[in-house]
Amino acid sequence: MPEARVELSLPLGKLRVRPEVLVHIASRAVEQMEGVRLWRPRGLATVFGGEPGVEVQASESGALEVNVRIGVMYGYPVQEVAQGVQQAVREALEGMVGVRVSKVNVFVQEVFLPEVQVEGGENV
Repeated sequence: MPEARVELSLPLGKLRVRPEVLVHIASRAVEQMEGVRLWRPRGLATVFGGEPGVEVQASESGALEVNVRIGVMYGYPVQEVAQGVQQAVREALEGMVGVRVSKVNVFVQEVFLPEVQVEGGENV
């Protein structure tokens, strides 16, 4: 079975990009944002189909559809964070790879508390 790749036609030839590269670009865009983190399934979520982080799918037209699962830090407005994730992922993929992004679906999987530093340098 051939490996799935996104293929772009450029003036001097073709560009093929592996989906893992696109996932990494989108993940880095999310990780650089304040008040948000990529969601990683833990506990029973791993058993019941919890999908981690970022999924990228290419449509027949060549545009990408991206699914991003995140956690939002308590105190941050969820809607604004989700819209910021959509914009950051779209800009990162379109800017770095030059591929059109048709959708960025954001799924907020959790709200988490900020880590608190206690004396001695340990995180709680």
